[in-house]
Amino acid sequence: MPLSDFKSALVTGASSGIGRAVVKELSNANIKTYALARRHDLLKNLQDETGCIPIALDLRDRSEIDAKLTGLKVDILVNNAGHGRSEGPLHSADTAAIYDMIQTNVSASLHLVRTIAPNMVSQKLGHIVMIGSISGLHPIKQSVYGATKGAIHMLCQNLRIELLGTGIRVTEICPGRVNTNFFKTAFGDKISKELLARFETLEPEDISNTIIHALDAPKRVNITTVELTGTAQAVGGLQTGDAENAYI
Repeated sequence: MPLSDFKSALVTGASSGIGRAVVKELSNANIKTYALARRHDLLKNLQDETGCIPIALDLRDRSEIDAKLTGLKVDILVNNAGHGRSEGPLHSADTAAIYDMIQTNVSASLHLVRTIAPNMVSQKLGHIVMIGSISGLHPIKQSVYGATKGAIHMLCQNLRIELLGTGIRVTEICPGRVNTNFFKTAFGDKISKELLARFETLEPEDISNTIIHALDAPKRVNITTVELTGTAQAVGGLQTGDAENAYI
């Protein structure tokens, strides 16, 4: 189904980075776009720039999802919101931080799809795009984050089976390092600068362009799982040596 078949979209994590780039692409395609994030000030700036409709809420709060999103009818869901703060090895991770990451990356995703998908099913039109990670496909030294993104991978796999015959497509985008504030939030300013400085990374627009390509595919085509890394980044194999800094 070409992009022109879609009239409306909801993008989470829309205030910066990948989400912001997706909102701009969809708005440029004349799709009515709801931009969801926690920070109202950043959403207001995005609204002024693109004409999107801002929705300020915290996806960790199920009651907010119910209050603000129940009944919202959109053709496209781009679930980009995520949390990746490094908590170190699982055996020493803060239990509250573990719960927070699960709430943001997994529970919120489940509640969001549960809220938005019924209208897609009833109209037999829809495309769900979930932003996963190469960390959900390959082992890394971040058990909590990797587990949550692995859950997103399996969620997408199962949704395709559950939604078979409804006409709804499910695409999982699994990026490597992208030049956003994600790493700063996850590892702090110093380590994030080191991680991003090692090689040329992807830009948010690289991810948004890929999403648009998936949305614009013919109706008979479902682009299921896309793994994107920078040309200078490779994943897999045995890592040895400097284990302290062995981050993907």
